Amino acid sequence: MCKAPLRSLLLGLCFLLLLPYTHALALYPPERELSPLPRNITYVAVGDSITAGWGASVVEGARQNGYVAQLHRQLLVRGNSRVHNLGVPGLTSGQFLFVMEHWPEMSRLLSQAGLITLSIGGNDIIWTDHQSPGDVDKMREALSKYEVNIVTILHRIRKLNPEARLFVLEVYNPFPLQDERHQALQAWITSVNESIAAAATVYHAEVVPTASLFLGKENQFVNLANNDIHPNTAGHTRIAESITGRLLGRFVPLIVQEKMKPNLLLNGERKQLPGDLLIENDTVYVSVDQLPELFGSAPPAVRYRIGDWSIRVNGKRIRLSSPVLLKDGRPYLPLRPPSETLGRQVYWVGSSRTINIVTPAAPASH
Repeated sequence: MCKAPLRSLLLGLCFLLLLPYTHALALYPPERELSPLPRNITYVAVGDSITAGWGASVVEGARQNGYVAQLHRQLLVRGNSRVHNLGVPGLTSGQFLFVMEHWPEMSRLLSQAGLITLSIGGNDIIWTDHQSPGDVDKMREALSKYEVNIVTILHRIRKLNPEARLFVLEVYNPFPLQDERHQALQAWITSVNESIAAAATVYHAEVVPTASLFLGKENQFVNLANNDIHPNTAGHTRIAESITGRLLGRFVPLIVQEKMKPNLLLNGERKQLPGDLLIENDTVYVSVDQLPELFGSAPPAVRYRIGDWSIRVNGKRIRLSSPVLLKDGRPYLPLRPPSETLGRQVYWVGSSRTINIVTPAAPASH
């Protein structure tokens, strides 16, 4: 007598679970192409402790080498970018949904983003194992909930922002292959990543293959030396490199260290000059004898006097924010003015002391 009502109930439940997929298929046809990344972009990172940068080295009291910070620097060396890191350590997927509902600022920022990254899922496994160690049924129940939660999370993000480039990190196994804990976790990690892949396909998110990036390299990329299962700086770098490769095609490691020397990039490639650049008064300086090495066969004609707040570049007088310097008997000029006079674009990333001088591409001939 109960079979018909039960069947109707199950069909109704299935419909509710599939409803986000149905909406997504209508909004995002399979042939939808990825939008090009603008040079002026807002980047919003959401998720758990990996998004927050845990495991990466701490410099001047901050985790400046987490994958989010590193990815942001890759954006800064090519244009203007703002980052909002909303990572909250310890979040499970269910807790993340609660945060999305009760933190209006997160929704506002997600709706304005041009780039979004998400890491969520590892704590679903960790907390279930902590609360019910060895309980297979509890773990399966948790992973079934995650399968629904990741769909709901991506659905809500896409409802807020249909156009942003969206990356979802896989969950990785932190333990080496020969460690018995690796085998104990692997089936659950595979289940989570299968749920991520299925939801990402529907909601046009790009999966960051963290599991395969770290596999066999756990001692290299995970902070196991410090009894920590988060990615170390090398692991965060690998994640940032994977995302950057798809966004920009080129990744230049820009690790923040104590007492760094300035980094010089030309069109995104590292450039080594005969001597070091200087940073004085928040200004990057280059010595006059380095100009031919920097600008090749057509260095600018520069006239200057030590201590002056202006120089002439190819006959044009330019005001400076800092004066011409003399150090170790060599005159130094602010690098930006002669670069921009020659039509270059100059991008500065203060955290990694990196300056990128970009030669605009010549217009295509017709």
